[in-house]
Amino acid sequence: MPFLHKYQQHNFGNGFETHHSILDIVPYEPEVIFIGTNNHGWSWNQSDFYYGRDMYMWTILANLFIHGKNHLTKTRNANNNKPTKEEIFEICKKGKIVFADIVKGIKNEIPAQEIKNEKHVLVNNQYRWGGKKRKKTDFGAYSDGHLDFMGKEGWLDDNVEAIVQYLNQTPSIKHVYFTFKSGEWLKIKLKEIQNEIRKDVSSASIFTPTGNGFGLNLGAPFNKKPWSLTHCWVWNSLEHQIPINRPGYGHLDHDWLRSKGVNPENF
Repeated sequence: MPFLHKYQQHNFGNGFETHHSILDIVPYEPEVIFIGTNNHGWSWNQSDFYYGRDMYMWTILANLFIHGKNHLTKTRNANNNKPTKEEIFEICKKGKIVFADIVKGIKNEIPAQEIKNEKHVLVNNQYRWGGKKRKKTDFGAYSDGHLDFMGKEGWLDDNVEAIVQYLNQTPSIKHVYFTFKSGEWLKIKLKEIQNEIRKDVSSASIFTPTGNGFGLNLGAPFNKKPWSLTHCWVWNSLEHQIPINRPGYGHLDHDWLRSKGVNPENF
C-alpha cells in the first residue's frame, strides 16, 4: 500500500508500539483513545508522534496533565518541542491515553507518486494531494478535505475494522474522542466505529486541535486560542460562568480528568 500512515507499524523503543495505525502497545491499561484522520506517510512529514505538526493537541494536553493550568500557548511542531517527546510519553502514561487514525493509506491498486520538489503526491495520475494552494478553493496540504475527496473516490483504505477490534478487545478503554466532525466520507467512518464498538464506551467529537474555525478567544481570561480551545474541550455544553456550546461537539469526561489529577475548574 503506497503512502501508509506514518505510524502504521512503529516501535518507539520505550514500551510504546503502534500496529494498524493504533498506539496499541503501551505500559499501562488505557482508558481514553483519541481518534483522528491521518498522519501522512510522505517523506517530508516531520512529525514525531500523533498530532505532531502545528496543532494544539500537545499544547492542551501538557497544560492539563503537566502544568495544571493554562500555560503553553504555541502549537507543537518541528521548531517548537514544548512539550518534549519525553513529556508526551509521560502525558500518555498519566492520562492512560492511546491514539488511532482512520486512514491507513492509499489502496495498493491506486497509482501514487511523490513529487518531492513540489511536496505533493500525484494520486491516480490525476489528483494533487498536498503542496501549496494554487487558488482559494484548493485544500491546504494537510487538510482533511483531501482525505474526504479521495475516500469518496474509493482510493483510500480505512482503518475502521482494526480500530473496532482493538476497542472491543480492550475493556479498560471507557472514552473515545474523535478529533474531527466534518467530511462526508470521514463522518461515515466515524459512525461505523460508533455503531460497532462496545455499548459501555462513551464517544464524542471534540473541536479539532488545529483550532481552525474556532476564533481567537472567549474573552478574559481566555485571551489565547489554545486556552479557549481547552475551555471548549473541558466545558462544552456544561454549566460554567463562561458558557460555551459548540453544537455537535462533546467534552472531556470530568471524572477521568479528576482521577488523573486534573482540576477542570482551572480551565
